[in-house]
Amino acid sequence: MSPDNDNESTDILGSYDDIFGEDVPEGPQHEKPISSRWDLQESWADLEEATPADVQKGDIISGTVVAVQDQYIVVDVGAKFEGLVPRNEFAPGEELPTEGDEIRVAVIRVDDEAGQITLSKKRADYEEAWERLYRAQRNGEVLTGMVTDRVKGGLRVDVGMPGFVPASHVAIRDVRMLGKLVGKVLKLKVLEVDRQRNQIVLSHRQVIEEERARRREETLSRLAEGVVCEGRVRNITDYGAFVDLGGVDGLLHISEMAWSHIDHPSDVVKPGEIIRVMVLSMDKDRDRISLGMRQLLPDPWKQAAKQLEVGALYEAVITRAVDTGAFARLKEADVEGFIPLRELSSQRISETTEVVSKGQKVKVKLLDLDASAHRMTLSLTGAQAESDRQEYEEYMKSQQPPSVKLGDQFSEVLNQTKASLTDSEQPSEDADQAAEQQEADEQAEMARPDEPLPAVPAEPESPAKAAEQPEVIRQEEPS
Repeated sequence: MSPDNDNESTDILGSYDDIFGEDVPEGPQHEKPISSRWDLQESWADLEEATPADVQKGDIISGTVVAVQDQYIVVDVGAKFEGLVPRNEFAPGEELPTEGDEIRVAVIRVDDEAGQITLSKKRADYEEAWERLYRAQRNGEVLTGMVTDRVKGGLRVDVGMPGFVPASHVAIRDVRMLGKLVGKVLKLKVLEVDRQRNQIVLSHRQVIEEERARRREETLSRLAEGVVCEGRVRNITDYGAFVDLGGVDGLLHISEMAWSHIDHPSDVVKPGEIIRVMVLSMDKDRDRISLGMRQLLPDPWKQAAKQLEVGALYEAVITRAVDTGAFARLKEADVEGFIPLRELSSQRISETTEVVSKGQKVKVKLLDLDASAHRMTLSLTGAQAESDRQEYEEYMKSQQPPSVKLGDQFSEVLNQTKASLTDSEQPSEDADQAAEQQEADEQAEMARPDEPLPAVPAEPESPAKAAEQPEVIRQEEPS
């Protein structure tokens, strides 16, 4: 060590002795002898920490509560004497700090003669609130504030300081709904801070948009065609519903909500409802996502293909009428079929409503069924013709006499044939005798002289009848 350094150390040691009023301890009694100015600097730092702090008016400092009195809260701020915070700075019902708690306070006045420091917690909170707002604006931090009032053009919020949220920066489309946000806590970003004008402008919409953008990227990274996910119904229109999938919206068209026809999307889904949907298609360039819900439901057409038979008659209900025909739902299966205009009536008609109307019960004939294409053709005229034919057949059956069965006729013919065959099977001797007798009679007849044919004897009359006849007197011929 150079002589200059030795003199410098000697001067420092001299100062050390003056402070403590004693010589530097030497020998084994000093466990860590001071051998350099670096050790002396550390000792000076410890000494400064033990020295009472020099507080100034306007400082924002931290202190430790040492006592809670009737009118004041005594706080140790590290100064020569303790500071006092009036109790009336705490609102009625507000929880008071307890002994040992650390609080932030502002120095209002320092009275050395009276040995008193006046502190304010409200002032400290006020100053820190402004500083926090400036810092949030610089760093783009998100603050939370409670809506205290609905004012002209927007909302009044409390962010430690009264702030204002313009209606255009509230994430609500209908400004008439702003009053419902009073008392609610919103996430806000600082748009403008002007302490001189005491003006703070904040935005809730900006927070929502940034959150949606972040969630959108996360959602798009996991979505693909065929993926089943959950979403919240955000808005309903006449042609479908928009579903929030997490930062990105998808369109659930009315035709993809159910297998059967529905009049309006509100018949199936409600705003705010969480539903399960399937991604049907994605177009990231055009920012379009098509969703489907019926794909997650059982397909009634598969069951209809097993239950229904082409050419049969079924009961149906007209669900809607269009220019080219009418749609009807069968009772046997929860599917709709189409009745073309030509199948509604055998006569020429110009409008569908001339024949059918919505809700009407009709009988139809199934002309064609294509379950894979979800298409079915029905007919009213075919059903009417089939019904007329069946009625005519029933009528004719009731009017015709019992018909002779063909089997009975064949049975009679067979019996006659059997009888003739039986007669032809008599003994041959009888047949020969009959032939000989016939031949003899014929020869005798030929040999007999011509004689008058014998008179046919009269049929004997009954005695009563004979009595009724008059007696006939016959004259005898002369001999």
